Amino acid sequence: MLNRLVVLPLLRALNRLAGDTAGRVGGGLGVLAFHLGIRRRVASGVFRDAGLPHHPTRRRDLIRRSYATMGANFLELWTVGGPDGPERHIRTLAPGWHALVHRRHPGCVFLTAHLGTWDMGAAGVRQFVPRFLAYAKAQHNPAVDRLVNAQRERTGITVLLAEHGDRTSAVLVMRALRQGTPVGLMADQAPGSREGVPAWYFRVATYCHGGPGFFASRARVPIVPGLCVRVRAGRSVLVMGRPLPHDAGDEAALVQASQDLIAAMVAAFPGQYFWQHRRFKDRLVLPPRAVAPWQRWGLRLIVEPTLALPAVASDLGRRASGVP
Repeated sequence: MLNRLVVLPLLRALNRLAGDTAGRVGGGLGVLAFHLGIRRRVASGVFRDAGLPHHPTRRRDLIRRSYATMGANFLELWTVGGPDGPERHIRTLAPGWHALVHRRHPGCVFLTAHLGTWDMGAAGVRQFVPRFLAYAKAQHNPAVDRLVNAQRERTGITVLLAEHGDRTSAVLVMRALRQGTPVGLMADQAPGSREGVPAWYFRVATYCHGGPGFFASRARVPIVPGLCVRVRAGRSVLVMGRPLPHDAGDEAALVQASQDLIAAMVAAFPGQYFWQHRRFKDRLVLPPRAVAPWQRWGLRLIVEPTLALPAVASDLGRRASGVP
C-alpha cells in the first residue's frame, strides 16, 4: 500500500527532473545524512582500515563527499529515461579504444566497484555492445530492488541477481560470456564467508568475491577494469583499462589482482566511493605481501593490469630495490 500510494508517485515525479537537478538535490541530502551521523562511524572505520594516507581532516572531507556522491547517485537513477537523464551525459574517454576492446573481446568480465556513478558506467558500456549483463546482489528490500533494477534496465542493461545458494544466475553468466556477451561485476563488497575467497583488499586480509577469477578462468575471457566517475551533477566520464588475460594466473591470482585493481581505482577517487558498507567485518591471517600493487602502481594498474599479479609485482619490486 505504501509503495502504491507514496513511493511510486514520488519516483514518477523524480523522473521528470533533469539528471543534474536530481544530482544536486541528492548530494545535499547525502551531506545531511553525513552531518546526522548515519553510518558515519562505519564509513570512517572502513576508510581508516583501508590504509589510505590522508590526514584526519582530509579523511573527514572525503567521507563527507562520499555521502554527497551516494545521495546524488540515488536520486539521479530515478531520472533515467526522463527528459534529461544522466544516461544522456556520459562522456567516454578514448571511444575508439572501447570499441576495439569489445571487438576483440566481445565476452569479457567488466570489473568495477561501487565508485563514482557505477550505473552510468554500465549504461556507457552498453553503448558499445548489443547486450550487457550486470551481475548484482539483491538488496534487502525486494520492492526497492525491483524498482532499482527496472530503472537500470531502462538503459538497456539486463540485471541478473546473485542469490545465496542459487546457481541459476551463475550458469546464465557463464553461458553469456561464452556466447560473446560482456558481464559487469562489482567485486568490492564483502561476500559471505562461505562464498568468499581469502585475499587482500587494500591492507586487510579478508574474504573477497571470487567471481572475477571464477568466470574469467572458466569462460576463458579476460577481465577488463574500468570506472565511471562523476565530474559534476548529472555528468560522468567512463574509462576502460587494458584486458587482463584469463591465463595470466590461476583463479586465486586473478581474484587478488581484481582486488588490487579495484583498490587502485578507489584510492584515486576516494571521495566517490561507497565507504558506508561494513567491508572488513571478516578478518583473516594471510602471509604478508612484499609488494601491494595498488599502493605501488596506483592507476597505472588499469593500463598495465599484469602488474597486479603478485609474482610480477614482487619481481619488479626486487628489481627496483636492486635485489638480484
